Amino acid sequence: MKVAQGILDCKTAREVVEWVDLEAKATLREWKRRLLEESLEGLVFRHLGPKWLKIRERKPTPWVCLRCGRRESNQIKRNGHYQRYLIVKEGVIQIRVPQLECLTCGKQIALNALFLPERKRYWIELDRKITELYLSGASYRQVKAMLDREMEWDCGLMSLWRRFQKMAKKASSSGLGEPLKVLYLDEAYAKVKGKPCWNLLALGEGKSGKRAYLGAVLSPDKSEAGWISLLESLEIPEAGKGLLVIHDGDQAIASALNFILPKAKSRLCAWHELHNLFLKTRELFPGNRDKIKEVMKEAKLRIESIQPKTTSPLERGIKEYRRRTRPMDGFKSRTGAANFLRIWLVKENARMAKEDWLKAVWTAPL
Repeated sequence: MKVAQGILDCKTAREVVEWVDLEAKATLREWKRRLLEESLEGLVFRHLGPKWLKIRERKPTPWVCLRCGRRESNQIKRNGHYQRYLIVKEGVIQIRVPQLECLTCGKQIALNALFLPERKRYWIELDRKITELYLSGASYRQVKAMLDREMEWDCGLMSLWRRFQKMAKKASSSGLGEPLKVLYLDEAYAKVKGKPCWNLLALGEGKSGKRAYLGAVLSPDKSEAGWISLLESLEIPEAGKGLLVIHDGDQAIASALNFILPKAKSRLCAWHELHNLFLKTRELFPGNRDKIKEVMKEAKLRIESIQPKTTSPLERGIKEYRRRTRPMDGFKSRTGAANFLRIWLVKENARMAKEDWLKAVWTAPL
């Protein structure tokens, strides 16, 4: 009745929306607080039984004393509760967390519930929200502003950065999952500490046409050594026998392929073939636009008739990477650049597999 009365007292539609939103947030905060407290009490009850039980059956528990090691149920006792603040999407909640004590040494034992790790200010759902916003194109400052408005709480930029970095380190992808037929190689520019760097990328295509990123290396240059490092990490058997490798014609890539995959066939990416032909045609027929168009049209038909098509699918992924990183003005560390590259590859693999990329990125609670 209180909520209904509050809505009836509102004078405008905007006031109604604000009132409902405020009450909904308060209700959700209370619901999450109760749910977490009941879950924590249930975790302790599962291993220690009811509070009144004096003599407990000896059985293993997930808890470890830093001094005595892993503890069993008859070596631990309850020792009251302590208050802990936790930041959720609707604001801040205060929960009562059970305390455990080692009966051997008297030291406190961390509860360390899977859904509530020790010393974690942000709850699991916020990690997911931070990842979603950041990979969708928002900067850390924009993410902070959005969360501040939603939670009515001041989020620290460094806290957001740390949450994303930890999430990125755990991101992983299942890969191609079938025999490799075509390998695409290309690079994407990145700026790290104000200096140019290159993400050397390898995209694989299987016999069924499925595509997935197989690996990447963050390199200070596009040298042969960097490409050799990437190709070696792919562990392609039989020196690439029966494999078609498509790249942009870079001499460093060609040299690395001759060294690591000498039995693989190489072909230029169609875009680069057409681009090189356009430059040569423009030199041969300066100012003759009709002749240039005619030559390019015939060349395009000839190249597109070749199977498989050699237009590298890496180009779209690189364009997306540039679109996301251009507003960032580079990375402040190699660790940050490498972590972003890892989680971006997982996101792209999920997109190509027509899966929910956020579920693919979201692996395990931190």
